[in-house]
Amino acid sequence: MRREDDLLVRLHDAGRTAHPLPSLAPEAYDVSAGYALQREALRRRQAVGDRLTGWKVAFAGRAAQERFGIDEPVLGALTDAMALQPGGTVPLARLIQPKLEIELAFVLGRALVPGFYSDEDILAAISEIAPAFEIADCRWQGWRFGVGAFLADNAAAGLYCLGLRVRFTPDQLSQVNYRLECDGAACGEGNVLAREDTPVANLCWLVRRLLADGQCVEAGQVVLSGSLLAPLDIKTAEYRLHMLGMELALFFQR
Repeated sequence: MRREDDLLVRLHDAGRTAHPLPSLAPEAYDVSAGYALQREALRRRQAVGDRLTGWKVAFAGRAAQERFGIDEPVLGALTDAMALQPGGTVPLARLIQPKLEIELAFVLGRALVPGFYSDEDILAAISEIAPAFEIADCRWQGWRFGVGAFLADNAAAGLYCLGLRVRFTPDQLSQVNYRLECDGAACGEGNVLAREDTPVANLCWLVRRLLADGQCVEAGQVVLSGSLLAPLDIKTAEYRLHMLGMELALFFQR
């Protein structure tokens, strides 16, 4: 078995059994090799029936990029097998070392094919937005990895949950505030534009990166545009996200 095949099998088994893998040397895989492994893993998931439903942005901030010696964010893929229903209960036993992220999700209203698109063109292709939880889950022990290994792990894409979708207009973003609660206690709040890496900037980067690689983005696909708060270690609790005039809840249990 080739080294890359062996790695993909071990990553698949780690996710299936919820047991982490020992970390690799940071130089084991570079960005290019990591993306190649990510694409092959996605191809294999699709071959057994998973449907590609969207994409996620990671390492959007400068601090994370400097830590890993890169000059842009990275991305991972989402499939229907990762989607959770709002208000549902998530057994922590199915996860390895999960972290909770709150995000603004964008939904494509029409497909984009490779070519040049301005920010305005990309925003014009967005039909809806929604509050979202991402449950990031790393298959490398202790969240220790080089950037290539992180990409091979599909950028730690674990599960995700979208709230109700609302029609999108670019001028509404300045009014999108959020508040996260855990068992009724506040965990953080803010405005989606009051940050270095705004959801719009991350969305536009991701779409352009996919198109530059020859990957189309399809109508109906979701883009998780980066965590609005520092990722939280998940505990047995009820988490509620208030955003866009609605509430999105998930329950985590042992």
